[in-house]
Amino acid sequence: MRAFRRSRDGYTARLDATERTIVARTVADVAALLGFPVDGPEPASWRHPADPRADGGPAVGSLDTHDDDALPPQDPALMRLLPPASEDQEIAGELRRLSEASVRTAKAQRLHAVWHALRAPGEKLVVPLDRAMEWAGALTDVRLVLAERLGIEDEEDAARLDRVALAGPDEVSRALATLYLALSWLQESLLEAMLRDLPDTGAE
Repeated sequence: MRAFRRSRDGYTARLDATERTIVARTVADVAALLGFPVDGPEPASWRHPADPRADGGPAVGSLDTHDDDALPPQDPALMRLLPPASEDQEIAGELRRLSEASVRTAKAQRLHAVWHALRAPGEKLVVPLDRAMEWAGALTDVRLVLAERLGIEDEEDAARLDRVALAGPDEVSRALATLYLALSWLQESLLEAMLRDLPDTGAE
């Protein structure tokens, strides 16, 4: 895996076939958690059951479904992706009912775009300039889910991941920790490349 660098086409990184497969599979898992599996229709063409515009079209089934769309998700990883918008439970529930469908769709659209790019042939991975923020957001969502699965709650937990990746209690935890660290590094390289493109507004 090679970090993102500014190129003529946008921001370019390199991932070999194995790395692409692993990251693409993880991205697909997060999209499915949101209710938009990558082997289904594109997110823009779907309607979440909570969407007031739904008119009998195909319902979007999350892995964490419930009858009351104002309730928070039961899966802690999905809760990280869809946190409450207010500390007041009543207000948070109403905001969730009104906005969760569109938030899920927007997140899933970004994940679908990343998944399709990772499935393309070759090692070169190019992010167009106008899609860089979408990629950064998608990588954040994937890292949030991995963080929940790894029990990362604060910086102290994150600091121990190097040890988990090398000598975790089981193969799954070692693999997840390694993937989290790799995606964090990849996202950081993208953000650093984006920052270098910002105009210098410092005073002379």
